[in-house]
Amino acid sequence: MPELTLEEVEEKVMAAKAWKAPGEDGLPAMVWKQLWPVVGDRVLHLFRTSLRDGELPVQWRSAKIIPLKKPGKDDYKVAKAWRPISLLSTLGKILEAVMADRISYAVETFGLLPTNHFGGRKQRSAEQALLLLQEHIYKAWRNRKVLSLISFDVKGAYNGVFKDRLLQRLEARGIPKGLVKWIDAFCSNRSATIVVNGYTSERRDLPQAGLPQGSPLSPVLFLFFNADLVQRKIDAKGGSIAFIDDYSAWVTGPTAEANRAGIQAVIDRALEWEKRSGATFEEDKTVIIHFTRHPERTNESPYTIKGQTIIPKKNGKILGLVMDSELR
Repeated sequence: MPELTLEEVEEKVMAAKAWKAPGEDGLPAMVWKQLWPVVGDRVLHLFRTSLRDGELPVQWRSAKIIPLKKPGKDDYKVAKAWRPISLLSTLGKILEAVMADRISYAVETFGLLPTNHFGGRKQRSAEQALLLLQEHIYKAWRNRKVLSLISFDVKGAYNGVFKDRLLQRLEARGIPKGLVKWIDAFCSNRSATIVVNGYTSERRDLPQAGLPQGSPLSPVLFLFFNADLVQRKIDAKGGSIAFIDDYSAWVTGPTAEANRAGIQAVIDRALEWEKRSGATFEEDKTVIIHFTRHPERTNESPYTIKGQTIIPKKNGKILGLVMDSELR
């Protein structure tokens, strides 16, 4: 991997939001912007040393966690109605942003990730993923077929990433061993305090920290974590799309009943990935839709996922958009 340059680090420093909430050191980006002419070379040396040795300062792995309400929840006494945001060291985030760009460049240059993974990548969006899905729905209809889709959501997403499995997938998909070692350090020996209503808790070690919500490096690393799940050929028989932790797969056939075996195969494959990866799907967010405008070709026969019954719906949320089975 080429050595870091002063220009790419300076670009991230100057692009950082000046007064964005900092981590425990209390130093916002504005401080580093003002000091950059004096400390730039020293920061570059620190970053190069970190990458060369595969180590990160303790302060960069310590987070100040602030829980934020997820919008539209009925009961905020339930933990999952809150999203924990990690406030991290600004200087550490600068290096993470530089490395996120480098990894993203390698991904697009060498094709390290599935092309049907649309999240966390430049010039890709949820809108593009949905347009691809819509195109295949209309294509199925032109061939007088039903497109049956199942959508999964990974519980906890970043928090649920198991480090060892992530490192295996990074190396298997071509990330250099030296960088994998540095990412290992990034994911290891993390700690945090929690701030609620002005009260700060004691610092706690996080033996299974996953990926910090708030790090610019977390999105691209998560893409590697679930790439094996997303990797699926798209053709006339079926396909899949994903956006970070939202994964949807479909099959096509003459009727919803004819698609049943295909959807069951998707479920079995997803549960096998869940078992291998240590991640967990949220069953209550799983959606099955049979896309057709011919009522006689659909049915509401339920599916069972880990003991929970999932009944196909007329509409459901796919990548944040509510879609109707008739695309009305």
